[in-house]
Amino acid sequence: MKNPLNRRLPRELKTEFVKYIIIFLFLTIFISIVSGFLVADNSMYTTYNQSFKKYNIENGNFVSGIELDNKKIKEIEEKNNIKIYNLYYRDLKENSDKAKYRIFSKRDDVNKECIMSGKLPENKNEIAIDRMFSDNTGIVKGDKIRFGDNELIVSGLIALPDYSCLFESNSDMIFDATHFSVAIMTEDGFNSIDKGNPVYSYAYEYDKEPRNDMNEKKISDDLLENLKKDVILTSFTPRLENKAITFSGDDLGKDKIMFLIFSYIVILIIAFVFAVTTSNTIIKEAGTIGTLRASGYTKMELVRHYMILPIIVTLVAGIIGNILGYTYFEKKMAGLYYGSYSLTKYEVLLNTEAFIATTLVPIILMFLINFIVLYAKLRISPIKFIRRDLTTFKRKKAINLSTLIPFLHRFRIRIIVQNISSYIVLFIGIVFASILVVFGTMFSPLLDDYANDISNSMFSNYQYVLKYPVEVKNSDVEKYSVTMLTSTQKDFISDDITIYGIEKNSKYINLKIPKGKVYLSSGIMKKYSLNKGDTIKLREKYENKYYKFTIAGEYKYDAVMSVFMNKEDFNKRFDKPVGYFNGYFSNKKIDNLDKNLIATIITKDDLTKLSTQLKVSMGNFMDVLKWFGIVMFLLLMFLLSKQIIEKNTQSIAMVKILGFTNIEIARLYIIATTIVVILSLLVAIPVVDIIMYKLFTEVIYKTIAGYIPLQVSQKVYINMVIMGIVSYLAVSIIQLIKIYKVPKNVALKNIE
Repeated sequence: MKNPLNRRLPRELKTEFVKYIIIFLFLTIFISIVSGFLVADNSMYTTYNQSFKKYNIENGNFVSGIELDNKKIKEIEEKNNIKIYNLYYRDLKENSDKAKYRIFSKRDDVNKECIMSGKLPENKNEIAIDRMFSDNTGIVKGDKIRFGDNELIVSGLIALPDYSCLFESNSDMIFDATHFSVAIMTEDGFNSIDKGNPVYSYAYEYDKEPRNDMNEKKISDDLLENLKKDVILTSFTPRLENKAITFSGDDLGKDKIMFLIFSYIVILIIAFVFAVTTSNTIIKEAGTIGTLRASGYTKMELVRHYMILPIIVTLVAGIIGNILGYTYFEKKMAGLYYGSYSLTKYEVLLNTEAFIATTLVPIILMFLINFIVLYAKLRISPIKFIRRDLTTFKRKKAINLSTLIPFLHRFRIRIIVQNISSYIVLFIGIVFASILVVFGTMFSPLLDDYANDISNSMFSNYQYVLKYPVEVKNSDVEKYSVTMLTSTQKDFISDDITIYGIEKNSKYINLKIPKGKVYLSSGIMKKYSLNKGDTIKLREKYENKYYKFTIAGEYKYDAVMSVFMNKEDFNKRFDKPVGYFNGYFSNKKIDNLDKNLIATIITKDDLTKLSTQLKVSMGNFMDVLKWFGIVMFLLLMFLLSKQIIEKNTQSIAMVKILGFTNIEIARLYIIATTIVVILSLLVAIPVVDIIMYKLFTEVIYKTIAGYIPLQVSQKVYINMVIMGIVSYLAVSIIQLIKIYKVPKNVALKNIE
């Protein structure tokens, strides 16, 4: 026999349609966004790792000052157990002088091209350019590019696996995909585009793949020493140190923690929403529940009945959300990565973690919360349900309020006191929504502040890192030593730490460093919670060699995570000869230094490019958080203010009978909620500030490399409050209409 209660489901859905459609849309959007990101992130990370084999990515490359003949190449291959491939290129600037193109001829054996759109060049007047460069500059298939007297037609867009990140030079601190592009031409086109000699670049592959990074580092060091004997080397870059290959791979997968934090916050909010809506359902259906219980229906039968609609809504939202996540939003989220890196095509892969985090957890949460709330409430006797008395404790007397307080103010205070549980939930919801809004709006000003801090704390206008010591005659320069180590802090991701050996009485770094001790940059001290007198342990990146340093103090420098020591201590600690150096500080450009001897030049522009690139790569992601936070403001304020109005329907009808106008009643109930909303937004500021600090120190700093000081500007909190108030104003208009629709005869119902 069919359950007669099921006939009530369509009527209940119609009555609570607005509530269920809002919950459905909220869940669908949440599941779509998070599922789409996790699926795209996992798919692209997996595809990146598989690309090494698919596109036969090199183990490294070197550039020779002269062209190597076949005999010499064969000799080097046999001596070092490697296979060498010709990857000559030409660096040419287009006539407009806006961008530099690194042009290769077609590749057949190593670092194979991935055609993103269009086709590879077939004629010598055709060229295929990088897809990301195309996106940034607007140059598309069919456009023409001029190099001198040569006019080339763009035949297609490509991604080169050895340039997944467009670093022009491995010494660059950050890549530039707006003014630099790789490109492919036919062999005839490559030979005719320029009369000069190309850059004699060669890729190599080991006959036997290294076991791990440490093994690869040792093999590449041995290869370098051997090549120096046979080749006029101008550069040597093993794959594990090639930022054009590894930078994007190191970043892929790291944004996942941000989205998981986002999903956990949202799941907590969903839990509050479910608890509130379920409790509200019981209040509204109290008379019906009492009648059904008195008619013989058991508690479990009613629990099952009132759980059907929420579970169905959640299931449908889960299905549609996953469909959207694997289709529309997956492409949108992949676009976040394609907006930062020149990645190859990827295949969409199923992601179990995404299904659990975005679908299974909300469904289980919906089931458990509804079950617990319903089961607890249904312990009340049927007669109390019929009387609409759902309290489980002895009713207290009303709070005595001074008659000196105006009547309308006393009325509003009683509204707040009577609905205190709903307002507490509203406050908690506002805090969580505020976290998302702050997260979404803080990064642009934070990165601006970071760029200013970098500019203000730079040692010198120019910082040169040399391949080996070379003297220059310049009164402005100051020698220093530098090397790189890796952090070993427990529970933190490994960081690259720059070790500086500086002159005593340095004119660029004002430090008095005790012998045998070091100063740490402020970023290291704050990230790892270190203090003066502590010891920090670092290691060689590709070797099991460790160093311990005693901390003498902190040096204000946020650009790079750094350790500062006396140059004599540096040379002794790292087994360098007396007087060794490999860098210069200078406030003026050094003109009499051979560029082939320079490993890196660091300027203010190089350091601030990092914050600019972070803005570009994270901007869309932060917008997602901001708008989701606004949606959350609207959802929570609507559901909870709706509940307060519905809970007080009888009181509203009564005051209408007493002669109050709709506007006066709205001023009583809506202003009461307005006061709570504004106070909640103001109280949320210090609460969110504390939560953000904990979130950064306990989670984010442990899962990302480097350090960006947490600075949430006042403007961000002002925007948060404004967004919250504007969201509430939109909701209050809807509730005002609801008050208008409350009939007076409701006051005569359910009265004993």
